[in-house]
Amino acid sequence: MTFSPPHLLLLVSLLWLASCATKKDTEFLEIDGDNVEQTLDIDKKKLSKFTVKKPKKQPPKKIKKAVIKKEAIPEKKSERPKTVEKKTQVKERKDSLISYPDDEKYPKVFKEYDISSAGVWKVFKPVVEVGEKFTFKVGFLGLTVGHIQMETLPDAEINEEEVFHFKARMRSARYYSYIYTLDDSIESYVSKKSFTPLKYLLLQRESGQTVDDLQLFDRDELKTYHFYKRLKKGKRKKNELEKPIPFYFQDSYSALHFVRGLPFNIGDKYKFPIVTRGKIWILDIFVEKIETIEVNGKDVKAYRLNAETRFPGVLEKKGDILFWYSADDQKKLMKFEAEVKIGSVSGELVEYSRGK
Repeated sequence: MTFSPPHLLLLVSLLWLASCATKKDTEFLEIDGDNVEQTLDIDKKKLSKFTVKKPKKQPPKKIKKAVIKKEAIPEKKSERPKTVEKKTQVKERKDSLISYPDDEKYPKVFKEYDISSAGVWKVFKPVVEVGEKFTFKVGFLGLTVGHIQMETLPDAEINEEEVFHFKARMRSARYYSYIYTLDDSIESYVSKKSFTPLKYLLLQRESGQTVDDLQLFDRDELKTYHFYKRLKKGKRKKNELEKPIPFYFQDSYSALHFVRGLPFNIGDKYKFPIVTRGKIWILDIFVEKIETIEVNGKDVKAYRLNAETRFPGVLEKKGDILFWYSADDQKKLMKFEAEVKIGSVSGELVEYSRGK
């Protein structure tokens, strides 16, 4: 059985068709989510730790020119220099110093996830360029139903920690609007130190529903806070929850950027958790092969990755998606395909610009 796993939310949201449109609700934000906290009535004390700020500008360091006096230069000695024993500095492995909650309710399986994920983070090297932009055309049933733009915005700061700022926006095609109109936005703030997300924001502005979805991730407390508000067919739904999380994880959008930083050796397998709306999904990545694909009318070589998501438990659900990343140092996302309940969704890179 195929289904739409949460981390494909951006890709398959065009399929969330509704029988009737709803009027615009002034309680909801426009697509700019800078003040999302106001619409969700969140405690300011809880939010203070997740306030996004511009990074502090560090004053340039003054480099003093070294002045070497002739009389200070020692004479050359013919004797063999003494062997200096190099001291090896061993960096602390944070995964061995994880402070788990002293609570019987904290899932033991999360500790098992961390043991497995630690090896994945160890081989990870971020591939991030500020200002980089991708534009994908999204196809469904042979039609281009919309476009997704992904970009890396300037670095920011959350709780005095530098973060990467990733954003994606999806809009439905004009000729598709008679069926369904859509303008969705996702933002993810990811720690530059650990490459784990601190804050995730989804805004859905659609003819069938309007949603504000904010997720905060406290890695110190190993908790996620989820705030959700939706208006659909005149009915309102509001939800707020607090759930435990593992030490190593990604959100449903940062995972695309995380995968980009993994070694793409043919046959490699990687596994790590994705946290979305308080639930844990396991993402399995398999690097299948390098193949030549056609993208925007050109033949390019790309790594083909098979990604499987599954929701652990008795009623285990699964879903597959194929990704193609360019077979070069940039590892650009070139193409994707995903099976959904009523067909398949595909994406193809049509515009790209490098960052800094």
